[in-house]
Order: sequence, then C-alpha cells, then structure tokens
Amino acid sequence: MNTYYLVRHGQTEWNTQGRTQGHGNSPLTDLGVKQAENLANAIKKYPIDLIYCSDLGRAIQTAEIVGQNLGIEVKPTSKLREMGFGIWEGMKLTDIEAEYADMFAIWRNQPDKLIVPGGEMLKDIKKRQDELLEELNTKYQNKHILLVSHSVTVRVMLLSMLDSDISNIYRIKQDNTAINIVEYKDYGPVIKKINDTSHLVTGDDVNQVKSALE
Repeated sequence: MNTYYLVRHGQTEWNTQGRTQGHGNSPLTDLGVKQAENLANAIKKYPIDLIYCSDLGRAIQTAEIVGQNLGIEVKPTSKLREMGFGIWEGMKLTDIEAEYADMFAIWRNQPDKLIVPGGEMLKDIKKRQDELLEELNTKYQNKHILLVSHSVTVRVMLLSMLDSDISNIYRIKQDNTAINIVEYKDYGPVIKKINDTSHLVTGDDVNQVKSALE
C-alpha cells in the first residue's frame, strides 16, 4: 500500500494581499521560496519515490524546489488543482464580502453548497482527487508519493480519506508547506501527521498568511 505526503504550496504574492487564487496564478514570495526550501530539507528524511503536483504555477514552483533537492522529476496534473473560484479569482476577501454577501455567507456556513459563476464546487474537487488517488493506488504499490497542491484541495483530500463530509472543510487547517502524511492500509487510509509546520522554525518563516478563502 502507498504512503502519501500531502503538501500545500509556499506563500504567494496573492496570499499576502488577501486575494482569492483558485485557478489564477501568483508567484511565490521570497518567504514562499524559503518555505519550499525548508520543506525540501525536511522531506529528505522520508523515502519519497514520486512527486506529483498541481499544474498551477505556485504548486509547480514549490514542487520543483523539492524535486531538484531530491533529484526526482515532478509530474504536474490538473487533478491536484485548487478549487476554481470563477468570478472571485483575483478579488480581495473584503471585496468579495461586500459585493457578494449572500454567496460569501454560503461559503462560510454551507461551503459544499457554494456555486460561484465560472467556478467549481467542493464536490468537483473531491471527484477529481478521488480519481487521482485511485489511479495512483492502481498504478503503484508500496511507494512514497509526495502530492503538492493547495489549501482547499488538500483539506478535501483529508476529509475524503477520513470518510468525512466535505462540508467540514473549516475543521482542518492547512498552512503554507504544511506536511500531512497518510498511509494506506488494507482497511483504508490512516492519517499519521497533519498540518506539520515544524520545518518552519526561524524568524518570519513561521509567519503564515492565510489563504483568502480559508
């Protein structure tokens, strides 16, 4: 059975501005690069065999820093993308609250019911990440696989592994470059570590900026 290391990308410019990213793109900040470098050093103690990442720039940038450090080629896939937020992408959280108050209230209180024009629903994220894990578990056996993704996507993955409803997304916290470890057993996935940021230990490196929609 495979073991998965789920990781959120490093801090981005839009993270610091409180902007919604979704399928939009924003490069890592200097701090985000440092976080990814610290992640690369921390992940060395695990026997990583493969690295898959979201095909969005911030995840690729994070994964490549790790991949170069480990000497492993990165495999991008759209199935690890962040939730698409449609017309909200690029907007600041305060502006979304002001301009789309009713929709924002749904996101805060019934996140699984949110429908943003041009965007995705949480169930769409669950469907594509469930498909990816099924593919990987069929293709590989007894591998240690790093998956570099995004805040919402990682939380949905963890909820799915726990067989918990995706409406519980706010009950899981995911900081930039946090490490989550899930080991698949004959009886199902076992979460061994969650939101571990112990590799972020110096100065501003521990100053996390929340994703706009956390």
